[in-house]
Amino acid sequence: MPPFPPREERDFASLVPQEVLRRGLAYYQEGRVLRVFRVGEKVLGLVQGSAEAPYRVEVGPGLWGRCTCPYPEFPCKHAVALLYAYVEEKAPDLAPLIEALTPEEARGLLKKLALLPEVGLYLAEALAPEKAFLEGVKDLRRAFRLRGGQEEARTLSLRLDRVGRKEVEAYLEALLEAPFDPEPYLRVALERYLALTPRLSFLLNLYLRHPSEALREAFLQVAGERGEEALHLLRGGDGLELKRALRAELLFRLGRVEEGLSALREGLEGVGDYLLLVERLMALGRVEEALRYAEEARDWFGKDPRLLPLLDLLVAHRGSPEDHRARFGMRPNLEDYLALKSKLGREFYRERKALLRQVRDPALLARIYLLEEDWKALDRLLRNAPPEAYPALAEALEEKLPEEAKRLYLEAARREVEKGTRKAYREAARLLGRLSRLDPKAAREAALALLQAYPRRRALKEELGFWLSEKPHGPMTE
Repeated sequence: MPPFPPREERDFASLVPQEVLRRGLAYYQEGRVLRVFRVGEKVLGLVQGSAEAPYRVEVGPGLWGRCTCPYPEFPCKHAVALLYAYVEEKAPDLAPLIEALTPEEARGLLKKLALLPEVGLYLAEALAPEKAFLEGVKDLRRAFRLRGGQEEARTLSLRLDRVGRKEVEAYLEALLEAPFDPEPYLRVALERYLALTPRLSFLLNLYLRHPSEALREAFLQVAGERGEEALHLLRGGDGLELKRALRAELLFRLGRVEEGLSALREGLEGVGDYLLLVERLMALGRVEEALRYAEEARDWFGKDPRLLPLLDLLVAHRGSPEDHRARFGMRPNLEDYLALKSKLGREFYRERKALLRQVRDPALLARIYLLEEDWKALDRLLRNAPPEAYPALAEALEEKLPEEAKRLYLEAARREVEKGTRKAYREAARLLGRLSRLDPKAAREAALALLQAYPRRRALKEELGFWLSEKPHGPMTE
């Protein structure tokens, strides 16, 4: 293993990714290393990064260490910059000097150093880490009120291993007030909390306030070892039925399957409750029972879009007209339309108009009319279709009505170019690519005509420039 602290660049360069090494060297050469000193086998210092306050860096043997920057891996560019500063400037080792101090001299020196704001912060964290951490939590809450706090949350996350349960609980509670997604910070804090004799009641209260996956798994992990205590806490209800769902999941994890199923059945009030029960029954291989509850949910909740997974299940395993009809009413599609036509026979034509009235997608209507060869209805649809539907309609018509599809692609491309944005030009190029599959010559002529119509639009020329070549080989269409 290379010596540490390093004597020259090669003692650490081979252990650092090249990009991190390059950026760290640049930081050192820019003079961003504000302080560098050595204490025994550790190199410590301050490095100015992108944040207003400099980052505190500590590097030890094996390039183990920490930095208060948000970079998730170590060593970061700030640590590398610190090492470059050390090997170039050869900071003295403070350890023997500190050991030579008498107790009275050490206390006097610490009192003087404590008057310096930067050093005082270090001392507060070292001499009273719990108190300093709780002060940091107060600052975090204030930052949240100002719609910030991510930098403060990162800093506290790096100090979790120095504090106890009380401090971690304060941090976890504060994170629930974050104006951003706190999940990544919750996971880090919960990992520390689970190593500190966690309180089940605390975890449950946090989860009821903020039903995140991290909190749910943390509670269940502890509850699996303290089953009866957890089940006692989960008695009674709550506004979102979260306790009941947790209780059922815990019973399953404890191997008490029938009790878990009973807990799920007791609370069948909403679509989410049926989804949980049906999913569990399917996992247990109890398909017929799962289908009965899926059918019950279909009959109770009608067109609630959350029913779609249950309707997919019913169609896949049984596929009755009622199942296809319910799914088509919620998500019109060609599969259910054709299934109803096949299964209802003559009765289908009594429902056809009502079914078609539920379809809002012009492209789906076009496919239906093509299959049924209802040319009058298709003609009305094309005459009244909104321009934004032209690309999807053209794709639906490509096989049976290629000339009409070409017309729609051309018109859609022209409308995109009229918008005058690069994004629209790129979409126009894509539409012309689709057209070229039907008629390469027409696609090239259309592109050239658009370029001639708007000769000063550089972005348009860049997006359609492909078509300026004499023999295009077919552009990307997607």
